[in-house]
Amino acid sequence: MALERCRLLEILRRTSYLESDAPIYRLASGIDSKYYVDCKKGLSDPEARDCLATLIVEMLGHMPMDAVGGLELGAYPIATSVSDKIYRDTGKKIRVFVVRKDRKKHGSTSLIAGDTKPGDRVLIVDDVITSGNSAIQAIDTVRQAGLKVDHVVAMVDREESNGRKNIEAKGVRFHALFTLSDLINFDGLGDKSEGRKSDQKRTLRSQSSRVAATS
Repeated sequence: MALERCRLLEILRRTSYLESDAPIYRLASGIDSKYYVDCKKGLSDPEARDCLATLIVEMLGHMPMDAVGGLELGAYPIATSVSDKIYRDTGKKIRVFVVRKDRKKHGSTSLIAGDTKPGDRVLIVDDVITSGNSAIQAIDTVRQAGLKVDHVVAMVDREESNGRKNIEAKGVRFHALFTLSDLINFDGLGDKSEGRKSDQKRTLRSQSSRVAATS
């Protein structure tokens, strides 16, 4: 998984990470910081989503679950990527849901959008954790709907405002692929060569496909 981890970290560092000498970035938690991470930019890249899903599925092993989701908007591409990865690899269907921040004023007023039912075992995912409030809101909402949640997975843990501690206080296990320090200190060493290897593999697959088509 070293290649996927390096590639995803490189994409996030290039597309989703900002820093400043002064704390000019207002975070969702309400604090100002010198560092800002917008994973939605990185997750617009299909390679990033593929690497992300591979890392999360590898991290969780064979953890039983019926659905995966989290608070809108950041959780949805993560959940979809994980669900698609599991289906491609095993044929097992893990449903995807999203937790709304507020109830709609039309149609269904449920805070959960997706095919879930009481008793489902669900995984909560999130993009960036600071105080943990978004993950906690998702946990509380799904539990009120009768779903069971024991694990939360985040892409980036900022390691501040007691995010991990606040989430684990809800009686769940918290996992993070990266920390803010990983992004701050990432220097790209090895990325170019690994990227070339990835490009070479794609070229070889393409050449093999052309050969097969003409034979």
